[in-house]
Amino acid sequence: MHNFWTIYRREFSASFNSPIAYIFIFLFLAMMAFIFFVLQGFFARPNPEVRGYFDLLPWTLIIFIPAITMRLWSEEKKQGTIELLMTLPMKTWELVLGKFLAGYSIVAMSILLTLLLPITVSWVAQIDSTALVAAYVGALLIAGVYIAIGSWISALTENQIVAFLFAVVACALVFFMGFPQVSDWANKTPFGGLGRFVSYFGTSVHYQKFAQGQVTAVDVVYSLSMIGLFLGLNNFAVEGRKY
Repeated sequence: MHNFWTIYRREFSASFNSPIAYIFIFLFLAMMAFIFFVLQGFFARPNPEVRGYFDLLPWTLIIFIPAITMRLWSEEKKQGTIELLMTLPMKTWELVLGKFLAGYSIVAMSILLTLLLPITVSWVAQIDSTALVAAYVGALLIAGVYIAIGSWISALTENQIVAFLFAVVACALVFFMGFPQVSDWANKTPFGGLGRFVSYFGTSVHYQKFAQGQVTAVDVVYSLSMIGLFLGLNNFAVEGRKY
């Protein structure tokens, strides 16, 4: 466990010792506020509410999370320091988990800082605190899925731009799998009847329930299972460099 915390502190400190984390947090908060207040015209609505803000959140995370995860492993591979990491007396899963949680901490901080917006909105409109908590639980869980995906893809290449682009595409695909249109298309293929199966793996279906104020065991288990799956793939990709 000591090894895990060593990697976590190393990665977390590296992000804040450079402008990366600060730029990410600022741009994330600024973009969310701009789209919600300006483009969505919050103050022009007859009945102001924050539901639109949480509908927007997963779309923003699909773009911003890969910007954090793209360097987790790609930078190590490009600089040749991954070989040094692999010689340290620690298990691969400790490396993987330490890097994942370092990236997750930055994203979680960014998401929790958006609480400033609902607090501000509560001055002019009533906020359902139960639904608000559920929405944030969902956002944090779905963010974990995207971070695990991005971390895995970062371990597959030494090019950070490639890692970023492929992670955006992968996160978007997982998100869109939950759309009804995708489910309908899957039902019309030669393997008809797969629509429900395919939609289950889409983050959008599960996130919608959180955004509606529902926190169910199915959605929590889904999120944790997807995180575990992609961290396992991440571990496999890194472990393969030993041979």
